[in-house]
Amino acid sequence: MKTEIKNAIIFGIVIIIIVGIISVILSSLNFDTQTTETIHEINSITKIDKSKFKKAPEIIGITHYFNTTPEKLANEIKGKVVLYDIWTYSCINCVRTLPYIVAWNEKYSDSGLLIIGIHSPEFEFEKIPENV
Repeated sequence: MKTEIKNAIIFGIVIIIIVGIISVILSSLNFDTQTTETIHEINSITKIDKSKFKKAPEIIGITHYFNTTPEKLANEIKGKVVLYDIWTYSCINCVRTLPYIVAWNEKYSDSGLLIIGIHSPEFEFEKIPENV
């Protein structure tokens, strides 16, 4: 009986010590409000002087357009930030970038981002438009 009481007291003391240590650790984690403000500043859209950037280069040598025409594309590019995504459909690294490209398009297209995918086939089977 005495051993059981002694063990219960030791167990209680250990629990109190553990709770105390956790409390000290949690209270020492002081989240700096300046960090939070900086994050909000980074996430806010700022005005950018567009004259500092070069115009998107003309796309030449394209033999097949999938969902646009050269004329329509030329009009769509005007005044936009253009990202040329050069890819080939059998490239695993190209495929792995697609979720990011889609997310950027969803997030920034209303702010002037235009993503143009340029399929650049490496192998003969990739050159057939129906395969793409």
